[in-house]
Amino acid sequence: MPLLKAKHWFIAMGCFGLFLLLSVFSFRDDLTTLDQAVSSWITETVSPFVVTLMDILTVMGSSEFVLVVTLMIAVFLLFRKRWQHSLFLLSLTFGGIALNFLLKILFQRERPGDMSVIEAFGQSIEIASYSFPSGHTMRSTLLFLFAIYICDRFLRKNRSRTWGVVLFSALIIVVAISRVVVGAHFPSDIFAGVAISIVWFYVCLAILRFLLKRMPTARLDV
Repeated sequence: MPLLKAKHWFIAMGCFGLFLLLSVFSFRDDLTTLDQAVSSWITETVSPFVVTLMDILTVMGSSEFVLVVTLMIAVFLLFRKRWQHSLFLLSLTFGGIALNFLLKILFQRERPGDMSVIEAFGQSIEIASYSFPSGHTMRSTLLFLFAIYICDRFLRKNRSRTWGVVLFSALIIVVAISRVVVGAHFPSDIFAGVAISIVWFYVCLAILRFLLKRMPTARLDV
């Protein structure tokens, strides 16, 4: 099995190119006017009900939700003797959190609203939570990308596989949009978050396959 199929390399490189483009624009503040215009249009257009709904849905990208769900799935996979998939998920999630933190520190883009600090499980860390790229978007995208991967790999019925892929793809989109609707991020923040998450997904998958191929006793199952 190759580390990645040709189409997956193409997707990863395309997303990396998009992220680099958005990064350059972010450094130069070229997207500020467009971001503010789109954000203003969204907040003025959506109804209070939609805002309330998005406030609920955006929780799926919170640190608490993602970490708890990740650990539950990882333990379940270990119980089912799928340690390779458990390792893949843990690498995605915790590596993605570290990557997001480093990128936020690198770009230090201010949020559209008041600057907040990093929070998790009711505890605050006195470190500014910058805007680019969106952490909620990255965490939820990585979790749901893993869910899509599992659906595609293990669901035997085509209809079930299709519904699983559609569901989790929709959740990626909804959580990403929710960050703009609730006023926590600019549109370019969420596009960058989704793009770099896809890149990180394929990087983790390729590295894990590379390492497993060099373990004589390991069965390549990812």
